[in-house]
Amino acid sequence: MKKILLFGLMTLASNWASAQDQFARFEFLIGNWQGVETGMPGDGIGFRNYRFELNRNYIFVDNTSVFPISTEYPRGEVHRDFTVFSFNANIDSVVLRQFHVEGFTNIYQLDEALSTEDKAVFLSREIENNPGDWKARLTLTRVSDDEFKEEFEVAMDGQTYSPIVSNEWQRVN
Repeated sequence: MKKILLFGLMTLASNWASAQDQFARFEFLIGNWQGVETGMPGDGIGFRNYRFELNRNYIFVDNTSVFPISTEYPRGEVHRDFTVFSFNANIDSVVLRQFHVEGFTNIYQLDEALSTEDKAVFLSREIENNPGDWKARLTLTRVSDDEFKEEFEVAMDGQTYSPIVSNEWQRVN
């Protein structure tokens, strides 16, 4: 019985340590950011906060993007979403879940084959409330400790990925 309990505790400790190691490449994101956003809704600005939560087992992200009035968006657009980074020890991968104001929930998995030390490529595993057979790709590219770029692309109904929004983020002190 003691061996089983000890093995269980060692496994939990190992999984926790793996989560900490997996977040090392994202640690530079922790803090407040302001971004210039370009995409389908036009040119806008974004405000974002990344923070560790629940004993550093998760990274929580609050995002607000504001796009001005345009011909396609006569009222402008305010987009909000919440994102959670987690480490799934069952698949030995970082998983990212985005909850959007429009009711979509994008569930991504880090694609290590497409990623590098300074670039993280997340491919959608599932998009809840998807209006078709869509797939999404989110790419975060570290430029420096105080700057990163973000690309959000969607492949609709078997098509190739098309850019939706490109962002350049700067750290706000």
